[in-house]
Amino acid sequence: MSDNDLRALVFGGATFMEVLKRLSQLEHPEPLKPMRVLWILQHECGISFVETRKLFGYFEPDMTPTVDTEVINERWQTILNGLPQP
Repeated sequence: MSDNDLRALVFGGATFMEVLKRLSQLEHPEPLKPMRVLWILQHECGISFVETRKLFGYFEPDMTPTVDTEVINERWQTILNGLPQP
C-alpha cells in the first residue's frame, strides 16, 4: 500500500477497524503490533502518535478489542475531525 493509498483510506472515511484490517493484510507474516500501527499512521498519514496511542487502551496486546468497535471507531473519527484537512 502506498502512502497515497493509505491516506485515501484513512481520510476517505474508513473506520479504524477497516484501517487495521487493511494494515494487517499488508504486515504479514508478522502479526500487526500497536507500535507498528502508531508508526505507520504518523509516518504515512501525519497523525500524531500522541493522539492515536489513546486508541490502544481499547485493545489487548494481541490487538483484540476490549470494547465495542463502535466506541473505537467513534474515537477514531474524533481524532480525524481534529486534524487539518489533507
